[in-house]
Amino acid sequence: MSNIAIIGAGVAGLTALQSLKEAGHSVTVFDKSRGSGGRLSSKKTGESSWDMGAQYLRAHTPEFQQTLEQWEANGWVAEWSLTPWSIDGEARTASADDVKRYVGMPRMTGLSRQLLAAADDFITSTRITEVLFDGEWILISEEGDRFGPFSEIVLNMPPEQARDLIPETSSLHGAVDDLPMNPCWTLLLGFDQALDTPMDAAFVKSGPLAWIARNNSKPGRDPREAWVIQASHDWSRAHVDAPREQVIEQLSAAFAEALGLALPPAADVWVHRWLFSVPAKAPKLGALRDETHNLTVCGDWCERPSVEGAWISGQHAARLLAGDNHE
Repeated sequence: MSNIAIIGAGVAGLTALQSLKEAGHSVTVFDKSRGSGGRLSSKKTGESSWDMGAQYLRAHTPEFQQTLEQWEANGWVAEWSLTPWSIDGEARTASADDVKRYVGMPRMTGLSRQLLAAADDFITSTRITEVLFDGEWILISEEGDRFGPFSEIVLNMPPEQARDLIPETSSLHGAVDDLPMNPCWTLLLGFDQALDTPMDAAFVKSGPLAWIARNNSKPGRDPREAWVIQASHDWSRAHVDAPREQVIEQLSAAFAEALGLALPPAADVWVHRWLFSVPAKAPKLGALRDETHNLTVCGDWCERPSVEGAWISGQHAARLLAGDNHE
């Protein structure tokens, strides 16, 4: 049995956690945030609550579809019956499809909390800024606290952050240098009354936006009218350092234009910048492993830009750690 540290409580790390615990290992999970989930993130402000990161889960592979169905049977996710719309300029059309979309219950972070339950310990609000390896790993936090020793570590974080923790002597040093992540500004608006639109969610094909969704249309959510407005990656990149007030103003105007409505005053407003939202490319690497240093790296950026990609990467990471180099 190994004593393993997973740094980052996103889907890839929590998926690896499941397999590692089933194999009998002791696993401690660290995260710089107060909770788990990474981009399976929810936010409550004022009287409103939103899923502010990943909006839903869907499967492209039968294996992940089976997992989603098992999670549904467990009550961890529920299907979001949705007819998405498409907005392109003034053209607004309902775009029915046969995609099964699922959401965590009662919010997206609910799924991550269920997956996290397998951990031996979860250490929150702790940013690991240095790791030392001498046959075993010692982890050092931003505040100078030391953790360990651990026989193995798993890095589950964006490549820009993983790069800082990969030792120069590791075979993985430099392996994450050309795997950029896209930024994404996300605006959250809560209203005292329902907006007069038949849309519950739409893919936006023009202007600053990429996605809008009525959060309260999802199962299990607070019924208060709350909308998630996600900017396109191109717009977010061009405005990555823009003042928050400017972002709120421009995205609110684009949201009103997309719906073709004059918006009532918002009762609740929040804006969040995802500096590392989804990978800009899908290298289909699964996960990365340095056997000499007992170091494994995973995340959706290793595989494909989706929750499913993170899940595949986490499974791959656990197999590599177990010495299984085959798909």
